[in-house]
Amino acid sequence: MGDVDVYALRGIDLDLYAGEFVVILGASGSGKSMSLNILGGLDVPSAGTVQFRDHCLTDANEDELTRYRREHVGFVFQFYNLIPSLTALENVVMVADIASAPMPP
Repeated sequence: MGDVDVYALRGIDLDLYAGEFVVILGASGSGKSMSLNILGGLDVPSAGTVQFRDHCLTDANEDELTRYRREHVGFVFQFYNLIPSLTALENVVMVADIASAPMPP
């Protein structure tokens, strides 16, 4: 933040398991969005490692991250990239329909 270095995710270890429902809570600036961006392959950490199944996201190039997002991640942004004439469900279904393995409705 300006002239101050912020280490929002320093010392974080996180293991997530199939079928888990996880909620990330914290104060503004604590790293919630950064965590999701890193887990989703939109950003890479400045240190440490990020692993998803057999994918090492830390060393992945842009093409590999794009493939990871396409095959394993789904983002629904609050405002960005939504088609305003569609409902929230229709926005999700539209993207799911173009996936290689679409989710069931």
